[in-house]
Parts: sequence; structure tokens; C-alpha cells
Amino acid sequence: MKNLNNLKNRSLALLIIGVLGLMSVKAQAQDVAGTIAFGVDGGLNKYYGNYTDSHFGIQGEAFIRWNIMDYLSLHAAYNGGVLGWKTTPAMITNETNLFGRTPSSIPPGTSAGSDGGTVGSMNHTRVGGWDLALSYNVFPDQTFVPYVMAGIEALNFEPDDVAPAPLEGNAAGAYSKNGIGGIFGVGFEMFLSPKITFNGKLLMHLTGTDWLDDYSSGNTASATAQANGATQVGNSSYRQDAFLTFGVGFSYYIFAPEAPAAAPTSGGTTINNNTYTTNNVYHIDTIYFQSPTDTVYLNNPKINTIFNFPGTLFIVNTDQFNNAEPNNMGNLYHIKALVEQCPNLKVEVQGYASEEGTHEHNQDLSERRATRIHDWLIAQGVSPDKITRTVGYGDTRPAVRERTDVSASVLETERAQNRRISVMVVQACQ
Repeated sequence: MKNLNNLKNRSLALLIIGVLGLMSVKAQAQDVAGTIAFGVDGGLNKYYGNYTDSHFGIQGEAFIRWNIMDYLSLHAAYNGGVLGWKTTPAMITNETNLFGRTPSSIPPGTSAGSDGGTVGSMNHTRVGGWDLALSYNVFPDQTFVPYVMAGIEALNFEPDDVAPAPLEGNAAGAYSKNGIGGIFGVGFEMFLSPKITFNGKLLMHLTGTDWLDDYSSGNTASATAQANGATQVGNSSYRQDAFLTFGVGFSYYIFAPEAPAAAPTSGGTTINNNTYTTNNVYHIDTIYFQSPTDTVYLNNPKINTIFNFPGTLFIVNTDQFNNAEPNNMGNLYHIKALVEQCPNLKVEVQGYASEEGTHEHNQDLSERRATRIHDWLIAQGVSPDKITRTVGYGDTRPAVRERTDVSASVLETERAQNRRISVMVVQACQ
């Protein structure tokens, strides 16, 4: 037992070290609508019922995850494993309550506890379940995405043992070995790349049956007698068996963006090309304009292409244009040129703020900035029909991380990239 505990402690330590190592990996990815992942995980389970002890079993899972929206995902999975518990002296002592017989009626050394074995022998229940669940994803635009989930499970179980005698209830056919239960718990995804994630989840399985361990606490007559129509006696209150699963593994996203390619240059000025995933188009460009010398170089951009105009559009903490910046009007006219690229093009104007101030203030500020761009474009003669809506995202979707361990000038440079306007193509030219 000591060696087993040492092995468990070492395995847990290695797991923690591995998770911390993976957390240090930088990956530009996020949970976005329309993406689908296939994955597997494996780990331990823990039985909770009439014979609960400290024993852990093994379990594994194969799953599909569909991100319906950034914050909402649908999970379909099949999990299987082996639950286990030992025959104990207390089980033998309580034979009268468990099976309606007395210890004196048990042949010495041949029928002790629910498995018909001796003290220390193991009971096993094989379990397999089809799961369907929804998860709420916290921080879906980050590399590390925790979530909470809940759903239903169609469970099949098979109590067995390694002792000479079969489990009594199973042998007598005293119960159905199929049931509908529920699952709930927490999990996480950690993006190692835009397509590959390290993931884990902790789930409680409510089985919907009290016979998972071959014994129902509400029935004190023997299982054989019950199968033959005997009247149930004792406490008839219903109790539900359960088990806990914990697993870690990996998943692979299809329709996910590829890793960003090397940035091309235009007139000596770098244009950063990233990838962006939506529920309509799975691989398109996000364009960052860094100078008024940059041009809208994508002809007929795809639906949901996002053009970012960061840095100098607004005075800090206001929705007023920063006219003191000589390049600012060039940025504004780039937005106008983009919107008027063709008659059929329609766009959504998005506003963003840096992390200065409260979330509520930044949300309001980003909305006012998007409206300010909308009003300016209309004043410049752009048709109102070309702008489908304006929306503000506050500081919830930063383009870059605003670090606190850098100089004030570097921090302001990072904040300027987040203090931006984005234009998303809603209807393409053709």
C-alpha cells in the first residue's frame, strides 16, 4: 500500500509539472463559433455508493466538441471504465441488512460480503456511458479556456467479480443494467497551437440507479428473494449511486485557423497577418494597419474579414479623434476607402478600449467610439446602408496583452494597439 501511495504521489507531481510546462507554451488561438474538435482523455474514477471506500479505478473517454458560439459548446462523448471496491469486515457483519441473511448461514470462507469472496477481495462494475452536454466557456478568446458543463448520460453497467460466486443481484436479474442519469462538472482547454489543445475535465456522474454496486439501500430483502416477488422490507427511500471521473488528454480542431504566416511588407511597413475563425468562414485574414502608407491591399475581401485600425484614432479615455497625431486622418480615410471599395460591400464597425479604467467604463467607451466612426463615415458621404451595425467590446478582446512589468512608454504602445477600431466585412463585393 505504501508503494502504491508513493506511485500515486509521483504521478500527481509529474502531472502538475506537465500542466505547468504546457501553460508556458504560447499559442495564438481561441474558442470560436463553428469549430469542431475530436479528442480523447484518460484518468481515474471514484465510486460512491453503499460500499464507498478509498479505491480508484481507471477510465477513458472519446469525445467531439462543437463550439456553437464563442461562449457555448456542445459535447458528445463515450466514456468507459471500471469501478471497484473491496469486501470489508463491515460488509460481512452487515450481511443481515444487505441480503436478508445472517452471517451464521454463510459457509465459512466461501461467501463473505456482496461478492461472495473473502475480506480484501475486489468487486468490480464495468460502466460505459453516452454523454450529451453543454458547456459555458469562460474567457473563450484566451489560450487557456476554463468551462463549466452539464448534461445527460445513457449508462450501461455490469457488476462482476473475481470470486467463485457471482454477485447476487446480477445473478438473479434483480435490476436493469441500463439507465438515464446526469453529469455536471468543470473542465479546461489549453491551446498548444490553433488546432491542438491539452484538456482536462472533472465530472460527477449521477447514474439514475441505486444498483450500480449490485445492492439497493432501499431494499433489505435479498436480491434473489426480490427477483422472486418477495415483499421489500426496511427503509424504502431511494438512493442514487454515483461516480466521479477525472481525465486529461488532447484534442484536434478541424476548420481551425492555421498558424499565422510570416508577415509580408508593403513599402517598408509591416502588415501583420493573423487568422480569424467564425461560424461562416473558417480561415480568413485579420489585417492590422500600422501606418497611413499602408493600403487596403485585399480586393474583394471575404465575409468576416476583420480590418484593425489601432493606435491613434482617439484621444485617451475619450471618443474624440486624436487630431494632434499627424497620421490620424490617414487612418480615418483608410476606413472610408475600405467601406467604399465596392457598391455591395457592407460592414460592421467594432470599437475597443485598452484596460485602463473599469470594465463598465471601457464597454461604454468602446460603444461610443464605434458610433463616432459610424457618424463620421456618414458625414463623409458613405451610405448608411453600408454599415449594418456598430458594436463595442470594451477591453474583453485585446489585440495584445498589456504588461505591467514594462516601462511606461512600452505599456502605452501596447495600450494603443488595443485602443482601436475594427471593420468586419458582413457582405462581400460579389
